[in-house]
Amino acid sequence: MNRIEPINLEDAIDIHDPRQLDILTEEQLDRLPAGTIRVDAEGRILFYSRAQSVISQREVESVLGRNFFSEVAPCTVVPEFYGRFRRGVLTGCLETTFEFVFDFKMDPVRVRITMRASDRPGEFWIIVQPKNRLPPRNEGVAYELIAGKFCESMAALSAVSFDFSQCDREPISTCGAIQPFGCLLVVDPETHHILACSANAEMYLGLHAETLLDAPLSRALPVAGAAELHAVLTADPETAAYQPSFFLVRTARGELPLDVRLHRWRDRLLLEIEPHGEMEMDVRLRGFDVESFQRRLRASDDVRQVGQEAVAAFRYLTGFERVVVYRFDPDDSGVVIAESLEPDTWPSILGLRYPATDIPRQARALYRETPMRYAPSRDHPDIPLLSRALAPDSIDIGIAHLRAQSPIHRNYLQRFGVNGSMSLSIMQDDRLWGLVIFHHRAPHPVTVPVRRRLIELASCLAARVALIDERERNLATQLGMARVNSIVGGFDVEQPFPDSFIGKERKLCELVDADMAQIYRRGQPLFFGQNCSLAPEWVDELLAFLRTRPGPIWHTDCLSGEFEPAAAYPDRLAGVLVIFIDEQRENILLFGRQRVKYTVDWGGDPTALPFSIRDGERPLGWPTRDFQVWREERTHHSLPWSAVSLATGLALKNLIQRVIVANAAHFERLAQSLASQRDQLHQSREEMRHRALHDALTELPNRARFREALGEVIENCRRTGQGFAVALMDIDHFKTINDTLGHDKGDVLLCAVAKRIRAELPEPGLVARLGGDEFALLLPDITDTAVASLWAERIVEALRRAIVVGEDRFSITSSLGLAMGGPDSEPGELLKQADLALYHAKEAGRNRASHFDSDLERRALKRLEIDRAVLGRSPMDAVEILLQPQIAIAARAGTPRFEVLARWRTEDGTLIMPGDFIPAAERNGLIGAVTAAVLRLAIRRLRQHLEQNGTEARLAINVSAADLEARGFARRLLEDLHAADVPPDLIEIEITESMLLRMTPSLKSTLNVIHRGGIQLSLDDFGTGFSSMAYLRELPISSLKIDREFISGIESSRDRNLVAGMIAMAHSIGKEVIAEGIETPRQLERLAEIGCDWGQGYLWSRPIPPDQALAEFG
Repeated sequence: MNRIEPINLEDAIDIHDPRQLDILTEEQLDRLPAGTIRVDAEGRILFYSRAQSVISQREVESVLGRNFFSEVAPCTVVPEFYGRFRRGVLTGCLETTFEFVFDFKMDPVRVRITMRASDRPGEFWIIVQPKNRLPPRNEGVAYELIAGKFCESMAALSAVSFDFSQCDREPISTCGAIQPFGCLLVVDPETHHILACSANAEMYLGLHAETLLDAPLSRALPVAGAAELHAVLTADPETAAYQPSFFLVRTARGELPLDVRLHRWRDRLLLEIEPHGEMEMDVRLRGFDVESFQRRLRASDDVRQVGQEAVAAFRYLTGFERVVVYRFDPDDSGVVIAESLEPDTWPSILGLRYPATDIPRQARALYRETPMRYAPSRDHPDIPLLSRALAPDSIDIGIAHLRAQSPIHRNYLQRFGVNGSMSLSIMQDDRLWGLVIFHHRAPHPVTVPVRRRLIELASCLAARVALIDERERNLATQLGMARVNSIVGGFDVEQPFPDSFIGKERKLCELVDADMAQIYRRGQPLFFGQNCSLAPEWVDELLAFLRTRPGPIWHTDCLSGEFEPAAAYPDRLAGVLVIFIDEQRENILLFGRQRVKYTVDWGGDPTALPFSIRDGERPLGWPTRDFQVWREERTHHSLPWSAVSLATGLALKNLIQRVIVANAAHFERLAQSLASQRDQLHQSREEMRHRALHDALTELPNRARFREALGEVIENCRRTGQGFAVALMDIDHFKTINDTLGHDKGDVLLCAVAKRIRAELPEPGLVARLGGDEFALLLPDITDTAVASLWAERIVEALRRAIVVGEDRFSITSSLGLAMGGPDSEPGELLKQADLALYHAKEAGRNRASHFDSDLERRALKRLEIDRAVLGRSPMDAVEILLQPQIAIAARAGTPRFEVLARWRTEDGTLIMPGDFIPAAERNGLIGAVTAAVLRLAIRRLRQHLEQNGTEARLAINVSAADLEARGFARRLLEDLHAADVPPDLIEIEITESMLLRMTPSLKSTLNVIHRGGIQLSLDDFGTGFSSMAYLRELPISSLKIDREFISGIESSRDRNLVAGMIAMAHSIGKEVIAEGIETPRQLERLAEIGCDWGQGYLWSRPIPPDQALAEFG
């Protein structure tokens, strides 16, 4: 044999050329520094080099002949691997190279993978070039780096990061990490910005995780490649439940498509992303007949047979080695009722029971909310979640298939011999009926389409199981009622209870298959020979315990398990069925059964499950049970009570209650109680009348009582001719107090205000609370308006003084409207006049009292006329816009600028000015529609100007705080600009200086979103309010508009110096300045001297139609 010369990878061959690999011997291939694998078209391994054995830590002999993708490759890369491989095989062109992280036994290696078709028919090469080893997943240094860049809480992540003895408190939903077979994005449902993402995002999306945080979702998943997903995210929330949740998308890299699952979970959006690729199970899925599956489920009324049909179908679809249906009992333990096994793989566990402690409480709660759990590989590394805004271990990702598996659960699977696993929930309404559990000894991936179909099939199984259970319950109820009806003829219902049951003990026992029956009346037994030979003190203890049990009937087949003293007499009383005959539980019907010794098979000794330390290496909390069949011999149990026996007990209770109702003694007691009930009824009526006429919070008379008292005063006035006064009063800005301090503090304030008004009101005055913060005052025997006004001012002044309640201190003001009444007054008209006066007090600046006069009524009629005009037309039809130019003074002239001013045109052609129709729109809830109409008209005008002239112009539009705080305002504005193809920087949003005083987090967020979208922001009416310099620094405001009040007085040195200071301050923080209301050349000259950037006013033009404005100044 010729001597084989050493091979140099760089000089001797090109490993990317399959023809050169084909000519090498296996010994030469073993010497290559890269791992080489040769497979057939199905993925079965024909050759596995020694170098690859070192990388994967697998013996060559153990992998030859096995399927590389389903049995050998790390589970995390199977979808990407297999998808690329099958596509190349099917197209006849397998040429692909990509990088991945191989993770064998928690020891990750970054590798470059190359796949090429061999010249040998039906054979293919896979070359694995190791680049560098990565730190193990639980190495502290990696987490320190993550913590330093993102959140401190990330430093706490590790494989063992909590006390394992607290299994029920294990944070399975907020684990802060995912499995590595995909990546996860956590998205804000309002802004669609990424709040958190998994650290492996670059592997799937081509973008580093750090660049995705706080970015819009469209950066990770561009609209062009994920149009359907983005359409669902922006759809009407009311239709969200009917929108798809599975999507096939492409990233900006344009490589393999990705499967995306969308979950709306815990007020956030979770997007799970996995590489899309077909496996053999997808071929089986396409040929799977769902209707045939449903027919097979409907063919049987036996829940075990139905389960058997289901697990056979599930194993056929998925290829798992074992699939079982596990049914829960009322005590949360469970039993395997159906099983499908691949031959020669696992021992059968059919019929075995498992204790409730195998599934912790928080896991059981999660199973009720989520349809599926999926872990293709037990020994996966944890990929941490990264976030700047949130602590990753506070983010609930419980519904995600990618959610990392807990260390305790992995240990459980390891002791069970399970590697790949999955489970589906079987629900009955809100109750977790059982699980479908999938097991595989090796890693076992399941594609997204198959998992999606499995969830649907599990719903079919749950529906069939629920129907069978309901039929069984109905049948049990019918049989129970039939049993009771069969003995009704032997009871004399005319006899008082329990006389009619004495001597019928055996019949009662036969009803529920009991060994004994006894009625205890006030602790005394009524049947002879039916006491199970229990000592009197034992009976007393037992009855005291039974009276604490819930429900109309109660049962157990192991009394000693519920009531420890019963362990002394299981041979006499092991199981009981108890019927509580009356609500006081003085009469108890008890059925008893003696013990029956039998055995129960468990999937391991349940007593070994509690956490303990068996050796020094195992951390506290690791389950120590070995999963060997363990046979429990039960010596303290009776036979279980059947559903028919329980239904019979309930029917028997109903019969006994009918006997009691027929009993004359019952009616005698009922008659004796009538007198006391009559007294109680009278007292209740008085209390109800008081509650009906008084406010529950302040104990003041309410609206109904006030109108009643007002009617009485008017009647008295008609007899005596003595006048009176009525006032309506409310607390200024009470809503702000509620919003900032909370409703509890608001209630405290209302009570204190009520108390202070009562103290100031003259006798026999009346104060009532009409609702909210509105109070009504009635001042009888006052005819002089001046006297009434004096009392009104006195009450307003009293409320200006600080109100102290305990540790709470309130400083408030109030507004009051006063109206005078006489013999001809009508209650409704009088209250209307007081309300108009109150409205006038608020218009005049609040913190005052105002009395009604005819001028108020005239103004109210005018407001009503304007309200009718506004309500008579849609804002989209009625709103018109005018433009007023903004002219460069000291600024360099650039894009023409205009302010948009709105007018309302009525149906008869009359124009209403903003000072009139804007308040009307606000009063009638139309201000949002008005703003929307103005914005759309402005955008449409910009679009027309761009198309017709090819030049740009910037339009400034006033927007109220209510508009900015409206949900989705910024998103809709940006969408409208995008739809019209208008650059965002051609729109400028003007906010008033007073808006800064009510700056809220949502308002600030909206302004930032608008700015990031490219829209300019300016501050209107600057200098008229109390701006916070902090907001001028923090908010993205580009210009300030000085109010016309300062410009009109700029000839005076005081106003000129003040304006100059404003301009200097604005320039110092990088803001432009616009002066409003310039009317004379002299004003313009002064503004130019002090460096004002822009001007606006009648000097150049009044507001004019857009066509004229753009033609003259554009």
